[in-house]
This record gives sequence, structure tokens and C-alpha cells, in this order.
Amino acid sequence: MNNMLTSIRQSSKYLIVIILVLTLWIRLDYISHSEFKPVEYDQKNYSDMAVRLLDEGIYGYNKEGIPDSRVTPGYPLFVAAVYKIFGYSDIHDAQMNLRYVQAFIAPIYVWFIYLIGLRLFNRPVGLLAALAAAVYGTYIWMASLLLTETIFMISMTALVYFQVRMMQNNQMKDHLWGGAILGIMVLIRPNSIILAVTPYILMMIKHRKLFIKQILWGVGAFAVIMLPWWIRNFITFHEIILISNGVAGNALLAGTDPYFYKTIPWNDIKFEDQGKVAIERIKEGLRTRPLFWIQWFTVGKTSYMFLKTFYLGPYPMYVSPWYAEFIKFLHKAYVFIGIGGGLISLFWNRAVLFLFINFGLLLVVHLMFIPEARYTIGMMPYLMLITAYLLVTAVKFIYQLIAGRKLEGSL
Repeated sequence: MNNMLTSIRQSSKYLIVIILVLTLWIRLDYISHSEFKPVEYDQKNYSDMAVRLLDEGIYGYNKEGIPDSRVTPGYPLFVAAVYKIFGYSDIHDAQMNLRYVQAFIAPIYVWFIYLIGLRLFNRPVGLLAALAAAVYGTYIWMASLLLTETIFMISMTALVYFQVRMMQNNQMKDHLWGGAILGIMVLIRPNSIILAVTPYILMMIKHRKLFIKQILWGVGAFAVIMLPWWIRNFITFHEIILISNGVAGNALLAGTDPYFYKTIPWNDIKFEDQGKVAIERIKEGLRTRPLFWIQWFTVGKTSYMFLKTFYLGPYPMYVSPWYAEFIKFLHKAYVFIGIGGGLISLFWNRAVLFLFINFGLLLVVHLMFIPEARYTIGMMPYLMLITAYLLVTAVKFIYQLIAGRKLEGSL
């Protein structure tokens, strides 16, 4: 019996290879059998940015061909690199090549999710969480999008993995890697910078001391990655632009319309004033209807992001109707088990506490803006890992309970 269990444990090491192959196959199958309409909005803008950068050497999100710093360069440079390697004379073919590249690199974030689960808990948790990410409908569809999603997921899961290493080993190389990866992630999605604080806060609480040296090494590595972007902005615009001059005001203002009753007079608000108007609307709402606005900025927006909308695009039409419903069921299971179980178990499990803090930080950031299901992609890995931990723990408990009863019956 013991030999059989040992054999199962040893063979389970290779299950991750099957999961990674499954991850790639599902995405390639979806992309190769789907017809894609001409891209619009952000997808088109990113594609046009890459072409403009390659043809004219101009980095700008606008259509006028004027340099700007509206978006950070992580994804535009990635798109430009793919176009440069595979060609872009036929833009449709170039975009398809980009989709295939994103499908091929998608297993990287599944691998990191596995490693996070393995380090924080055990191999079964890592495998279960990786499998959840591999077959998660949103993650399959997003490989086909000309958006930041796929490379953001890679950078974020890599950061979390090295954060775990920081807390467990506290080696300088892990702090350097963490700082560098944080820089890459910020160049892809700036608002995720808030994740930088989690490991250091937990380390300070546990060891009751400041880790100044480690923090400085991490900040230094972060600065090295960001420096070219800072220098470019200073030379081009003669001012210090640390992240971007983006359009956060628009998303912030859109988030001040509780339950979408269309109370925002968009036509009367200048684009450059949207952020200021958003702050005033929030202040007014909290002054006149505090409970209503607090509910909207907490439970209301969370519900819209996680339960009332799904970031699946046309993917449900690609699969069987029953499976399309099953995808939504799985999503809700991760949400309810991950959040509910996480809130309870974080009080006795530091690994869950770490995951839940990162989840909470991302949630708080996104609750400030318009609640879109797209924002959940970076939060779902934490819920998948927590759900996997709780399921594995429950199975172990049931097994031990049954084994104990059998032992009593044999005495």
C-alpha cells in the first residue's frame, strides 16, 4: 500500500506537464477554429501603435502620429516585437500570429500558478489550481485578444511566485527578481503596483523588524526596469512622468453612476475635467446618501464584476450549451468558495492570508473605477488557489475521517 502511494506521489509530479499541454491545446484549438472580426477600440489602437512605432519610430496611442505617454509601453512593445519577427504587411495575418504567440506563452502563467500552490501548500493544490486556470473560459478567450491580459497574467503570477520565495527564503536574488518583475508588470498594467507591499508587510509583522536592505534592492531593480521609460518621457516631454498620462479620469467618472442609472451628464463635462468631476460626485454622494454610495463602491461593484457580468466574449458560443453554463458555474464556485472560505481560513493560515491580501488590494483598486468583468482576470488566480486549498483540505479531512472509522471497526 505504501509503495503504491509513493508511486502515485512520484507520478503526480508529471501531471503538470499534461496540464500545460492541455492549456496550449485548448487555446490553439479555439483560435484556429474561430473567425475574428476586424479589431476595434483598444485592440485596434494597440495594433496601430505597434505599426506606427515600427514604420515611423513614433510611440503614441493617439491617431495623429504625435508622441504621448497615454499608455505604458509593455504591451505595445510586445506587439511590435511580434510584428517585427513575423511580419505585418498583411495586418490580419499579423494579428493572427499575435494570437498564436499569446496562446503559446499562456502555459507560463499556468506554470507559475502551479508553483505558487506547490510552495504555499502542496502539490495537489498547485495541480488543481493550475488545472482551473487551464480550462477557465475567460483565460482561454483572452489569448485571442489584442490586449494586455495574457502578458499581464504572466508577469503578475511570476511576481507572486517570487514574493512567496521572498517570504520563505528571504534571499537577495528573490528581492531583485521581484523588483524587476514588478517593473515589467507596471509597464503592462500600472495599477497593479499596489501588490509590491504585501510580502514586506507580512515579513515585518512576522519578524518584527524592517527589511530596509531588501526593500532597497527591490526598489533598485524596479527602477532599472522603469528607467528607459522615465528617460524617454523626460526627453520627449521635458517633465517627469513616472507611469503615464492615461485616461483614469474617464473610468473613475464612469464608476460614479451607481447601478448605471445614467446620472452622468457626459456631454457637459470636458475630457480633462472628468477626474475632478468624479471626485466631486463621490464627495456629494457620500454626503447626501452615504449608505447607498458605500454599498455601491463595495458590494455593488463587486457583484457587477464577479457575478452579474462575465468576461467570456463569444467563447460560450464555441462550446456546447451545457458546457457554457458549466463555465459560469465554475466561475461562481471560485468566487463564493474563494472569497467566503478565504475570509474564514485567513485567520489561521498565513498562506491564505497572503493570497487574500493581494486579492483584496487589487479589488480595492478596481472598486474605484467602473465595474467591468475584465478587471477580475488578475484576481481569479488567488481565488482559484484558495478554492483548491480548501477542496484538498476537505478531501484530506474526509479521507482521514473514513480511515479512522475503518480502523475503529477493525479493533
